Amino acid sequence: MSLVLSVRAELNARKGEWPAICKRTGLSYWWLIKYAQGRIDNPGVLKLEKLMEHFESNPREHTEAA
Repeated sequence: MSLVLSVRAELNARKGEWPAICKRTGLSYWWLIKYAQGRIDNPGVLKLEKLMEHFESNPREHTEAA
């Protein structure tokens, strides 16, 4: 899977966190929405790196159904 697609998949898995992600990464909410929808063909490596760093330092909590 490409970097663009893997970061997009992780972003979409955290949809409820988007406002906080924007605040912590400095990326605009508009850009985040367009990227998540696949409407940005070339998102830029610096922006993807910001998202990757955020995801690595803030892992999702995995909960299993009882």
